[in-house]
Amino acid sequence: MEKKKAKFTTPYTALIRRSVDEYVAICLELNVSARGADLPEVEKNLKHAAEDYLEYAKETALEIEPISIKELAEFLRDTSIAEPERKMKKRYFHNIHQTKRYCTTVFR
Repeated sequence: MEKKKAKFTTPYTALIRRSVDEYVAICLELNVSARGADLPEVEKNLKHAAEDYLEYAKETALEIEPISIKELAEFLRDTSIAEPERKMKKRYFHNIHQTKRYCTTVFR
């Protein structure tokens, strides 16, 4: 029987960017990342990665640290960034802010 994952009790912030072949997302508070072919997939993958990480941290008493400035700069500096899709839909996000190359979302 598979364990039921707990719902998030705290909202987490994700930064999502489009690279040449895929979307890449990182959770700023947990320093967890995920990839996906489109916006819904990357958001789903990041949420699952965050759930797994939080479960592991709880089981092992791991101290959770947010992303460092150095790692965030590396994420933002990726040289393979493509022009964003012109029809990027906001319906995939909750509390979204979108720029030309990046978008942020808060997930629960």
